[in-house]
Amino acid sequence: MVHHLRDVVFRIDAQGRWVFLNRAWAELTGRPVAGTLGLEWLQSLHPLDRDAAAARLAALIGSGQEDCLHLARLLTQQGSPRWVELHARLVRDARGRPQGLAGTLTDVSERLRTEERLRLAASVYDGSREGIAITDPQGRILDVNAAFEEITGYHRDAVVGRKPSVLSSGRHDKAFYQAMWAELLDKDGWSGEIWNRRADGTLLAELLRISAVRDPQGRLTHYVAIFSDITSLKRQQETLQRLAHYDALTGLPNRVLLSDRLETLIAQAGRRREHVAVCYLDLDGFKEVNDAWGHATGDALLVLAAERLRQTLRSGDTVARLGGDEFVLLLGQAHTEDEVRAVAERVLAVLGAPFELEHGSARVTSSVGIALYPEHGRTPGHLLRNAAQAMLRAKRQGKNHACFVAEHEVDLFGREQQAQRMRQALHAGELALYYQPKIDARTRCPVGAEALLRWQHPERGLLTPGDFLPQLQGTALECEIDWHVLEQGTAQLGRWAREGRELGLSINLSAATLLHPQLAARVTQLVRQHQVPPGRLELEVLETAALSDLAAVVAAMEACAHAGVCFALDDFGTGYSSLHYLRQLPVKSLKIDQGFVRRMLTDEGDMHIVRAVVGLAGAFGVRTVAEGVETRPHAQALAEIGCDLLQGYWIARPMPAAALERWMSGPVEA
Repeated sequence: MVHHLRDVVFRIDAQGRWVFLNRAWAELTGRPVAGTLGLEWLQSLHPLDRDAAAARLAALIGSGQEDCLHLARLLTQQGSPRWVELHARLVRDARGRPQGLAGTLTDVSERLRTEERLRLAASVYDGSREGIAITDPQGRILDVNAAFEEITGYHRDAVVGRKPSVLSSGRHDKAFYQAMWAELLDKDGWSGEIWNRRADGTLLAELLRISAVRDPQGRLTHYVAIFSDITSLKRQQETLQRLAHYDALTGLPNRVLLSDRLETLIAQAGRRREHVAVCYLDLDGFKEVNDAWGHATGDALLVLAAERLRQTLRSGDTVARLGGDEFVLLLGQAHTEDEVRAVAERVLAVLGAPFELEHGSARVTSSVGIALYPEHGRTPGHLLRNAAQAMLRAKRQGKNHACFVAEHEVDLFGREQQAQRMRQALHAGELALYYQPKIDARTRCPVGAEALLRWQHPERGLLTPGDFLPQLQGTALECEIDWHVLEQGTAQLGRWAREGRELGLSINLSAATLLHPQLAARVTQLVRQHQVPPGRLELEVLETAALSDLAAVVAAMEACAHAGVCFALDDFGTGYSSLHYLRQLPVKSLKIDQGFVRRMLTDEGDMHIVRAVVGLAGAFGVRTVAEGVETRPHAQALAEIGCDLLQGYWIARPMPAAALERWMSGPVEA
């Protein structure tokens, strides 16, 4: 994504050398990116501008400020200067020490030339690729350039004398324009993204800069609006957003969007004292079709099943696919059980009809479990779990059935019996840490591991977190277990450090622990107690958890950073992060969700997402970790894309600490 930006995105190391540039650099200067990396950045500036630029950035580092703006001339391959607006921010290490600079170079040559012409002759010349409009102080359009006509579809004569509101798309409210004008009047300028509408009625996304022009006496004479058409870029962003929230095969909402919609329905139902029905559906006999006729035919059946479900429900209801042959239906304003049961019976009927596929006609049935809000749960997690239990009971009753949640299946929030059993496991030493290695994507050398909790259940054997942690969400025990994992993990990390093993360790934190007021104090005490070197401990948090209370999360991360502890965003790409949020969160790593990694070689959309995440990480100076790497081709593709670290079953499965140490001493498959 970063290589599609018009502005140059850069990073400079502590020695003042270029270490990252996007493709816009070559377009701006005519110099190849590869030939520029490693050179001193000041040598790229006009000789007369170098001292001022060096002093400006030295002042930035010495003043404690985080960013600055500076205007300078950039030399092109032919030696001609280009005026650029340099927006730089400090890049710091885990201790807060400056490690270099990152930011953007915006080509403002055309803007400066245009402003000079306006001051001299109050006119504008065609030739710019950006659209330009000049207005009087009252906002009436005086002139536009050829690019304005080309981008908007409006001829000059159709807009001169009118206000820019002729382009309004209707997508921004009154408050948006009030804020724009307030900033323009206060600062003599405004810049940002805006949606307008072309003459043919189609939407137009613009990256817009408005500048006030004043005469030598300081009197306002004109406004100049300069904009670029970023519609295609916005469409690409919308495509990525869709890929992150919709199932690629069926086009149905995925688990992330399902959870969001269910939360909204629950909130509305709570205010209106209504019911919500959650129907958890699994296809009976799908595996047999898939095994007999292949995955392509199985996928075709799933697409047809999804369409039948869509046509069966009301327009305001939701059909989502969780994966495989599992679907979830959300029914709002569910007045009675009889109404919900009638919908379930229609679903059973439509899915029970034959499917005409490439290899012939196939029949499958379905089993449906139904949970009602608020009787069977008050959170999305509890409703889905209870509906899934009811679905399994429907299967046991002979399949092709719909069952409501039974009283004994209701998973009450904070159920004391389950919490008590987990406390016993905690105190009995049944909870242990396993470690899954991470390797450098290029050298294939081990660099660390992720600590993963396991429960050695006396009756059920070794259990993974998915078998026992979801029931504890939101309880005090959730934090207790996190503290236990932190204690065991930092102790192991300290032992490795004393043995001379230069390994990092990442530990997962729940949202509750991330926002716990004692997090920074406890983490600091643990790393000091176990003598963990700075930068070795990394705390992983889910992307959605990090955005739940952004200010509090940033404060917690910064406090932990003082102890040499860094953070990683887990399952990146499945939540709602934007560049704005990513710039605010002081994270050092992005973990690409394993679902995207596993499908990247067979799904072009997932490959685009992986490339975009790696590009964003490079632009912001953070590293990427790909989890779920299960084959050599996946590892090779990720290395070629530029991913930094790899983790997954192809490398090694999670194992106890002693087994990990033996694994580290052996060769890693190349």
